[in-house]
Amino acid sequence: MTRPFPGMDPWLEDASVWAGFHDILIVSTVELLQPQLRARGYYANPGERLWPVEPRRPIYPDVALIRREQTTKPAREDVALLEPDEPVRVQQSRVEVHEGFVEIFDAVGGRLVTGIEYVSPANKSDREGRSLYQRKQEEMRDAGVSLVEIDFIRRGPHVLDVPEEVVEQLRPWDYLVNTVRRNSTDYELYPIKLRDRLPKIRIPLKSGEEDAVLDLQEACQRAYAIGPYPERINYNSPPATLLSADDAAWADKILRDKGLRT
Repeated sequence: MTRPFPGMDPWLEDASVWAGFHDILIVSTVELLQPQLRARGYYANPGERLWPVEPRRPIYPDVALIRREQTTKPAREDVALLEPDEPVRVQQSRVEVHEGFVEIFDAVGGRLVTGIEYVSPANKSDREGRSLYQRKQEEMRDAGVSLVEIDFIRRGPHVLDVPEEVVEQLRPWDYLVNTVRRNSTDYELYPIKLRDRLPKIRIPLKSGEEDAVLDLQEACQRAYAIGPYPERINYNSPPATLLSADDAAWADKILRDKGLRT
């Protein structure tokens, strides 16, 4: 199934949809890069970080342990005691957030050369998720590892490893790719508008070597085709992050022409 839009699909930004799409996108990214990298003495490997959070939306554990205290209190008429009633005790639940990424290694020495991150809603809206992501940025800087950040989430604060005032100068854009090439003094940015085809981006390897290339359009198309998105997404509803009036009208026409909206 082909994505309805020429570039990014804004309905995929919904947190409940993005999680699965993100996982498949990681796999399609590795699939596209691996032939290039193997031929040049590198390999791409998917990784994952996780952290527990309190559920903020209707996510429920398979089993909730409920305890109702059974107490039999002896009758005592000689002493007046204030006895509390026992509450029903429900065990607190924690939800584990899993977040994938791609790492590129030198096949000979096994050294990490480049990380590729697809920014998630949790990296922006969740305090712990944002903290872990910023820690990853710092670790990459300290280790001299290049970092490619792909932000397909319009909602939330700026989290990319580039000053916000720099990217604001490039407006208007809806999505952003930031390449942090170690030992470089330049910012390498791909500002992307909603109606644009997604770019083929440079993926840095070791200093002095030719970059690999990741076709984001193809990566997203593969992920969309594998997933359940035409069936799962309700295109009759607005996306989680609203569009401008002009973009909403543009999207409406596309969806109606493709029979995805009534």
